[in-house]
Amino acid sequence: MEKEILDKKPIRKGTPIGKSDEGYVVSLDENHAYTLNPAAFYIWLLCSGELTVNEIVDKIAEATGIKRTELEEPVNYIVKELLRVKLIE
Repeated sequence: MEKEILDKKPIRKGTPIGKSDEGYVVSLDENHAYTLNPAAFYIWLLCSGELTVNEIVDKIAEATGIKRTELEEPVNYIVKELLRVKLIE
């Protein structure tokens, strides 16, 4: 996992507006809404600006019992995608 992402404390943007068959719908503004799968939505919720990405990985590992090493890559990918679509900064 990339060091510069691990130490970031991402802050979520947008508002959860509902649920669809595909997942949770988060609106960024009136022209942009995204459907997040449950894992991405959970990570988005944890992006409060208080936890680093490293701490988010730890929290998910603790909550799920999944090994931290197995979570690093998928969490890194989800964080990058959330950054790309501006749902976190």
